[in-house]
Amino acid sequence: MNKKDALFEFGFCLFFVLLTAFPVQAQHRLADGAETQYRRSSLYSFLIAHPQAKYASQIDYVYLGLPTPDKYEDHNLNVRRVEALSGRAVQPYEITAFLQGNQVARRLVAKWFNRDADGVFNVDLVADRGNYNASEMDVVEARMTKRGLAMLSDAGEELIGNTFVTVNDIVYIDKEQRAQLASAILQIVAQAALVATAAADDDDTEAIAGAIAGSAALGSIIADNLAGFKVKVTTHLYQLVWNDSIANLFYSDYWVDENTPEAERLRRKALFDQSDLFTLKYLGKYKVKSEKTVMKGVHSNEDIIRKVCARAMDRNIVGLQKKFEAFKVKTPVIAVENGRVVAKVGKKEGLKPSTKFEVLQPVEREDGRMVYRRVGVVKPQKGQIWDNRYMAFEEQSDGSDLTATTFRTISGVGFVPGMLIRQLK
Repeated sequence: MNKKDALFEFGFCLFFVLLTAFPVQAQHRLADGAETQYRRSSLYSFLIAHPQAKYASQIDYVYLGLPTPDKYEDHNLNVRRVEALSGRAVQPYEITAFLQGNQVARRLVAKWFNRDADGVFNVDLVADRGNYNASEMDVVEARMTKRGLAMLSDAGEELIGNTFVTVNDIVYIDKEQRAQLASAILQIVAQAALVATAAADDDDTEAIAGAIAGSAALGSIIADNLAGFKVKVTTHLYQLVWNDSIANLFYSDYWVDENTPEAERLRRKALFDQSDLFTLKYLGKYKVKSEKTVMKGVHSNEDIIRKVCARAMDRNIVGLQKKFEAFKVKTPVIAVENGRVVAKVGKKEGLKPSTKFEVLQPVEREDGRMVYRRVGVVKPQKGQIWDNRYMAFEEQSDGSDLTATTFRTISGVGFVPGMLIRQLK
């Protein structure tokens, strides 16, 4: 190996060390105890991919690895990624056409009732998510009693009707950072060459120190460029349409269980497969540009892209919750300490000291339907807001060492674990 090659290899190795010199720390995970059972909305999300765009494959990879937000039930279908036909942003009418053409609403209903290849349904998932007694939810028997009908209606309103689809269009914002990064690499290689030359020729300690300082500065430039990775995320929101008339037709015309005669099962199966009864309603969209990424705790390009995309999508979820009442989530109160409410909700959900939440008491009526009664209002306690954003613990941000947020009371008394909180406008 000649001297020139040796110097280049030295420079490349130094560059690599600078890129990977960020502290590595395991993702902080908490062992949760038994949480209060409550009814979450259900969510199916997928990505609009732009395969010709920069970082497209990396964005696809990290997106598909992100979990469903923990305040929603995972109702994902097999298709999680759809390629755009052009490089431009996809319009709502194009997404609507795709959803209709692929019978997504019907597939969501089929998933709710665990429909199998023979067209047979059951209520196991509905009973589990709604905290119902599965035997009482038996559709044939439930439709014969007033209480049973009320329970089916309640399940439809609280669960099936609160099924949402989020379509995430993620595009990398190109600020010519690759050109800047390439320039920084060349400069750092030159600085590394100075280090090697000084060490080999005259052992000039001052020259070596100056070159290393220059390399450190250029390493900072590289870190800034990596931290400058930005995306624009547009999230489109749809809601499954489910009401009493749709439910009645579904149960009377399409329902198939193990006791349905073969000929009738085949007829009903064909009816369901061809039905256009089920639809998705477009609610609207929310768009954000990612914020500057804090590099602390990040040690790979994959981490950067995942952190940027995860936090941008979380901000979109928060924005959509503020715009659309139906999309808001309820969070259970896990503890009440000295009159202060504690709940597992935090900065990922957009919490600030000024954010107000109503405290709700769930009440099951005699007919089996659930209603929610407001019993008070609370606000996050300053300095006690949990930072549960993606990789916040690695970043060591304020509040990332907490496990929940503590709220102070604005109005109301008698709060107990098991009540729910929901953000006010």
